[in-house]
Amino acid sequence: MRRFLFLLVLIFVAVACENKSLCDEGICGKGDVGIKVVVNWEKQSDARSMRMNIFSQTSGVIDYGRDNISVSGEKMIKLVANASYIPLCYDNNSNVSFRNETTLESFQAYCAETSRQTYNTKATPISGEKTVIDPRGDFFVHSWQETFDVIFCDECEDFLILNFYPKNILREFTYRINGILGTKNIAEARGAISGMAATYFFKTDKLTTERSTVLFDNSTIGVDESGMGYIEGSFYTFGPVYPYTNRFTIEILSKINGYYTAYWDVSGQISESMDDREAKLQRDGYDILIENKDEIPEIPEPGENPGAGGGFEIGVGEWDNVDVYL
Repeated sequence: MRRFLFLLVLIFVAVACENKSLCDEGICGKGDVGIKVVVNWEKQSDARSMRMNIFSQTSGVIDYGRDNISVSGEKMIKLVANASYIPLCYDNNSNVSFRNETTLESFQAYCAETSRQTYNTKATPISGEKTVIDPRGDFFVHSWQETFDVIFCDECEDFLILNFYPKNILREFTYRINGILGTKNIAEARGAISGMAATYFFKTDKLTTERSTVLFDNSTIGVDESGMGYIEGSFYTFGPVYPYTNRFTIEILSKINGYYTAYWDVSGQISESMDDREAKLQRDGYDILIENKDEIPEIPEPGENPGAGGGFEIGVGEWDNVDVYL
């Protein structure tokens, strides 16, 4: 039903009329037809200020360009009569970066590249995949795939409405690793997930097919009711690149500055979550659920013999990320 209603909007939205009382001098943008921009939120709790970017598709008519829409979700502008446009609306206050924002054909949203010494040198990174930040949070977008035609009409009483329907295109994945021994001796934990898309193209409303590895932080360390330790958390991404080939890596820093790492192939679980996340969460409680079977050994207390195995190394070096915005 929603798709049907949206098609009706596209059919009737190309009727425009002059209504000079709706647009005070100095408020409107360039052009000669009054346009009411409306941001329609599926959940009002998501409402926020947005940016619109309107590209001309008519020879001789310049782009309207970029403009901000307040949290109220409404704005009066003017566009050129008898011209066609491709309008975009997106959240410019997120953790996502932009490239070529003034050129429709190459306009991209992307996750900035980042570097982590421990992952690069000790955790066996995936060959050919760049490492990018976890954007954490929401990124709302509505990219029009049809042209918005501005048709001037003297006889009409109403003005043209440019409707945006933003959708969050970032995806949260939750994870949990059970069977972690010696959790009280862990200082920090974090990880990485391979095979993810790090770029979104506005013109096509599609993700890149290039695979990247998302580095994420803020893992929670705990002990369940049976006394068994676990590590859990979440990461955000535009989504996996099909066909899904995803390796989940965990990195652990102990209180004696020891480093532990292990990884698992979670391609099947990612595929299940993409097919039916509700069913996956109902069954497992997480998008990714891992049982540690000695891949990570017991984390020793300070002063104990650390033992061997599990990717353990003493002397971690640099633990922080180095973000690179290109």
